[in-house]
Amino acid sequence: MPSQETQWYKDPGLIAYLDSLRQKNVEFMSKCYFCDSKSEGIEAIGYRLYPVCPNHPNPDINKLMESQTSFEE
Repeated sequence: MPSQETQWYKDPGLIAYLDSLRQKNVEFMSKCYFCDSKSEGIEAIGYRLYPVCPNHPNPDINKLMESQTSFEE
């Protein structure tokens, strides 16, 4: 069966793409989702995980949304 003979790990283009995705994830998770300072932990809000700094542990998402003036912030 072809699905059991997958050899994606031999494709240099795919390996490079996966490495770039890993680097983007490292950069994204290193900043607090709410204020862009250095993150020191992860908080779950609903079913999503967010990197947070010490100033934003277990944030009340409704208060954050009320204070946000636009979705571009």
